[in-house]
Amino acid sequence: MPGSIYQGITLDGEAVEIRVNGEEIEAVCAIPPAPGLPRLLPVLVDLQQNGALGHAYNNLNGDGQSELRIIAEHLLRNGVGRVLATFTTAEYSRLKTAAATLRKVLDEDPVLNSLFAGIFHEGVFISRDRGWRGGHLPDFILEPDWEKFRQLNRLSGGRVRMVNIAPEEPGALDFIGKAVASGVRVSLGHCKPDSETIHEASRRGASMVTHFGNGAAPEIHRFANPFWGFLDDSALSLGLIGDGFHLPPEIVRTALRCKGPEHCFMVSDANIYSGCKPGLYHRIGGLDCVIEDNGFIHVHGQEILAGAWFQQNRSIEFLVETCHIPFDTAWRLCSVTPAALAGLSLPMLRAGDEASFVVYSHNKIQRTVFKGVPHEP
Repeated sequence: MPGSIYQGITLDGEAVEIRVNGEEIEAVCAIPPAPGLPRLLPVLVDLQQNGALGHAYNNLNGDGQSELRIIAEHLLRNGVGRVLATFTTAEYSRLKTAAATLRKVLDEDPVLNSLFAGIFHEGVFISRDRGWRGGHLPDFILEPDWEKFRQLNRLSGGRVRMVNIAPEEPGALDFIGKAVASGVRVSLGHCKPDSETIHEASRRGASMVTHFGNGAAPEIHRFANPFWGFLDDSALSLGLIGDGFHLPPEIVRTALRCKGPEHCFMVSDANIYSGCKPGLYHRIGGLDCVIEDNGFIHVHGQEILAGAWFQQNRSIEFLVETCHIPFDTAWRLCSVTPAALAGLSLPMLRAGDEASFVVYSHNKIQRTVFKGVPHEP
């Protein structure tokens, strides 16, 4: 919206006026602080997001643009302006088709290309064991295969920014070294390595943990489990799901104390049916899931979590109201920090930058401005 003006308080506590011209910020000027000014904040960044409203990145084929636009509008209404399209476990030929489709759409649509900043390859190279594999179907789980992964990444146009792996699986440690050397960040999850294997994976360049505290068997040994090793290794940053169902607040606070807020980041792990009405849903190539009235999503007939109903903005509410984390720290955990850890460019409130930011007041998102265009919740 050319010529639009916004006033508010930035994440650094400065009162500013922003003038937007087209897709860019034309000017930023200091103004006197005044009561009632909204916050003007960086867009939320979600490194693990599986789709929305019945549309999954895994299932992209053919045109693909209409599905991505539906997901994009839902994300923008919830303040998310950078996301890694997450590929879960599926037949690998289907994932390669999805990668090629995503590339075609994003190459032709610069707006979607800015929002969908890459791919998180979460599934496939994970533990087959019940509990540790979570809701991923065992039929399509594979041992780490660098050539398969390289082919998929080539089809995506080199868009895979993160890959999840179970480091205890055959060939995993060599895979980690190759991935890191190619510029892909490696995250450890849906796995049950011992501490020695965790530290070796870290030495080879693994730098993240996928949804810490989840993707695990319900009953584990009190000491011989991967979570102690994840906490102990200073090179590993922890991804935390902030929907209020996946983690209790004491675990989140403990993770933040152990790692520091610069080495923790929130994700939504939003299910492909996030945003849909309560009920039973069938996932193509996946397990059926149920959405309860309170937003709890689980595998049909089981209590196994099946991702989240909420988007990343729910993490802000959970961190502030339930975990009692200061608001500005919470926002950074959902925006600045994940962008930095994943190497994503994040628009900031300065002249010449992309005009993408969130207007926040009265404890909720009032508007998301994305490349100059406002999106209302």
